[in-house]
Amino acid sequence: MNTTLRHKEIIRGKILYYLALIFPQSATLPLLQGELDFFGYPVPLDELSFHVAYLAEKGLVAVEGVRGPRSHRNVQLVKITAKGIDYHDGRLPPDEGIYMEPKE
Repeated sequence: MNTTLRHKEIIRGKILYYLALIFPQSATLPLLQGELDFFGYPVPLDELSFHVAYLAEKGLVAVEGVRGPRSHRNVQLVKITAKGIDYHDGRLPPDEGIYMEPKE
C-alpha cells in the first residue's frame, strides 16, 4: 500500500480517536492539530481541514462555524457524530479511507 495513502488513513483514524475521547465536547482545528502533533502525526492546517471535510462528508464528524470570542472571525468546531462513535467503536464496517487501530 502507498505510504502516503496509509498516512492519510491513520491521520483520519487519529482524528476520530481524539474526538471520541473528548465527546461530547468539540475541538478547534488548532487543538486537533496540536493533538495530532502530540501523537506523532504533525499535519499542516490546510491538510487537516481536508481530512476533517472528508470525515464530515462520510457523516463521522460535524463541523460548526462559530464566532470566536473577542474576534470577528469564525472558528470551526469539530465534533464526532453518533455514527462516528459507532465507527470508532467498531460497530460499522471498515472504511478503506480510515484506519482505526484494533481494539484489545
